[in-house]
Amino acid sequence: MIVGNYFHGDSTRIGLIQHDCYGEALHIIVNFASAKHREAEAVVNVRTELSDLRDELVSFDHRTLQWLHDRMAASFRMEYCLNADLFTYVIPDPHTPAEITTFWFEFLRKELERVFAEYLQLPRLILTAALYPNPDKKGMAAEDEIYDLTRQLYPDLKRFQL
Repeated sequence: MIVGNYFHGDSTRIGLIQHDCYGEALHIIVNFASAKHREAEAVVNVRTELSDLRDELVSFDHRTLQWLHDRMAASFRMEYCLNADLFTYVIPDPHTPAEITTFWFEFLRKELERVFAEYLQLPRLILTAALYPNPDKKGMAAEDEIYDLTRQLYPDLKRFQL
């Protein structure tokens, strides 16, 4: 994860907390993608090479999903920092790192549900990027599509990137 300022008012403190749980957040993303991919596979009753690789997945290069993670993480910080009423507190940033991590993971799961419902191809793209890392052309093409998709999903973030 690259901690930076993605919007005016971004929180480095929360970004560093997210950085500390980066690996766990990536596993949430991959596990959600795997579950959705399995559901789709069951509906069409077809297994593919991607299905076989998915079932054998033990580890992956985090860089293939870093862009997606970092944009979702920045989106959480934007909600947390700019829409404080969603988290019902009266003093600035009173939450402990453990509480922020819990809020972040809850947000991430809800965000994945929302995005996967709207972009049915995303679970396949995530798995393809993770399972065919650079320099594999399949993985690179999936990363490019994820990049384009995140620019559509989070247009407010690109304006403030440093």
